[in-house]
Amino acid sequence: MRQFLPTSLAAVLLLLVNSALLAQIPTPFWTENFTNGQPAGWTTADESGQGAVWTWCPSPFLGDSDPGCSEIWNTPANGQVPFRATTATTGSMVCDSDDYGDLPQNHISQLTTAPINCSGKSQVFLTFQTHIGVFTLDAEANAVLRVSNNGTTWTSYPLFPGLTTSERWSDNPETPIVNISTVAANQSNVWIQWQWIGNYEYMWSIDDLELYDSDPTPKNDVAISAFFYPASSQVTPASQLPSNIFDFEVNLDNPGTNPQTNITITAYVKDEGGATLHSQEINVPELAPGVADSGFVFPQTYTPNLAPGVYAIGYSVTSDSADQRPLNNEFSRPLVVTNGVFAKETQAEQGYRPSAGGDWAVANYYQMNAGNFDEYKAYLAEFTFSTDPDEIEPQDVEATIYLLKITDDVADDFSDFDGSSLISSSLEIVGITTYEAPDTMVDQLLQNVPINDFNTAEAGVILQPGGRYLLTVEYLDNNADVFHAFNNDVFYFFPSTFIFNSDWNTAGFGGDVNAVLRMYIGLTSTTDEKALPESAFVIAPNPVGQTLRLQLGFEQPTDATITIADLNGRVIHFEDRFDLGNETLQYPLPQLAAGAYLVRIATAEGTLTKKFIKQ
Repeated sequence: MRQFLPTSLAAVLLLLVNSALLAQIPTPFWTENFTNGQPAGWTTADESGQGAVWTWCPSPFLGDSDPGCSEIWNTPANGQVPFRATTATTGSMVCDSDDYGDLPQNHISQLTTAPINCSGKSQVFLTFQTHIGVFTLDAEANAVLRVSNNGTTWTSYPLFPGLTTSERWSDNPETPIVNISTVAANQSNVWIQWQWIGNYEYMWSIDDLELYDSDPTPKNDVAISAFFYPASSQVTPASQLPSNIFDFEVNLDNPGTNPQTNITITAYVKDEGGATLHSQEINVPELAPGVADSGFVFPQTYTPNLAPGVYAIGYSVTSDSADQRPLNNEFSRPLVVTNGVFAKETQAEQGYRPSAGGDWAVANYYQMNAGNFDEYKAYLAEFTFSTDPDEIEPQDVEATIYLLKITDDVADDFSDFDGSSLISSSLEIVGITTYEAPDTMVDQLLQNVPINDFNTAEAGVILQPGGRYLLTVEYLDNNADVFHAFNNDVFYFFPSTFIFNSDWNTAGFGGDVNAVLRMYIGLTSTTDEKALPESAFVIAPNPVGQTLRLQLGFEQPTDATITIADLNGRVIHFEDRFDLGNETLQYPLPQLAAGAYLVRIATAEGTLTKKFIKQ
């Protein structure tokens, strides 16, 4: 018998659970959230003497409209939002490096607390919420925390490991936990300082400062630290999806102080309605404290056979202990199955270009399915970008688009790929077109450019079954200042977006930085060069209503690809079917507008294409 928990009892149990979690979190002995402006006794200075100082910002949503705040940097090239610290809307401190422009020398901006009494504290931990953006100098070595117990000698602590000018932005917010005990423990006067050495960077914000006399790291916190996305492209045509065999893998952290026991990790694929199409589990007896990025590979693979639509690929994790940070216990990303579009992303977020400068190119890697019986062509490239108007206006941008075929002798892992030149021995030009931005171009407006065959100049490029391709945009001369649009929602652990900047880098800007560079494909031909007998299938009735019915007439069991398309060959529905004989297939088509369409059956013996009218 199914039992339900009375509401009052459920509320009591929830209160007890929350109270137990809160009891595990120590109480800070000192806090500052800048509600009342810059605190008394705090100082801000620029040791370079150029006046690039920290200021108090009443709310990050004010942006440049308030002289103490910084620009929000929600431009297409940066894709940021206002500072997300817990109490940011009641005040925070910010160093607006961009506001001071290109200085003759690097600024050395310092925000220093008044002395803080840490007497009787055998341990001292500092945690705060922060957000930084860099452009000229990396944050790893140049945006640091400094601590002193005499106001003269300082010990530095890094805050942003690995944050370079290529990645530019930290998390928003990022919440470091810094053990400053060696300098601050049992000291009656402790100064804490945020120092930024930079020049024409973006901004650095801090808020919600807390000092603890014990480690505030949660005791129980198992987290998904790396999400393995098994599809080769987040947006994939249904006809090409069978070339994907999904392997599932996930990395876990235990940033807590307690061992985590009896961990269950689940990998799943769900449809848009939440129904589970595939699921499997791994059980982990124990994960020790401090373990980071521990990888777990699932034993089963999954070969998707999915109709166009939106699906979810995800992982979840549970353990014996109540997790104090449950938001990192589940992670999922959409998979979009289309009629004829390849893409690595679903929307533009930020703009990137190589920090080294100079001519460059960006490419997305797409692979065709080797299994179906029909032939496809690439007929359109879609991409977008943004610019700094001081460098080049978006309406003035020009580029060259190439479709490059990767030669068959290149290894699957690209270990022998020749990246020495844009068109190297590992690549063959099969398609090309030029692009000139229209007068209506604005930042991140999607641009559609037809792809022409390199050898014949005809529209569209025939794609080889199983073929591997790089859809490429090249920016030369002044156009090298363009910020191509990227998205960082999905981390691909295999080649995805490539960057060329004197040579090819198959890792691009990183596995989670994927170019907005989409490829549209359709049927190569809507005529039958090697025709099947007319009896292979009959459309009855024709015109059709809400359902297309195909009466098949194969005398022997036959494998076939069935495609419904518009008159231009753009795919509306696709599927591979096996062991077909004398039978009737039905396809509901309520989404189709009234008009003329094609249905095509392709087998190893040939193809048969017929027109039908949708009423």
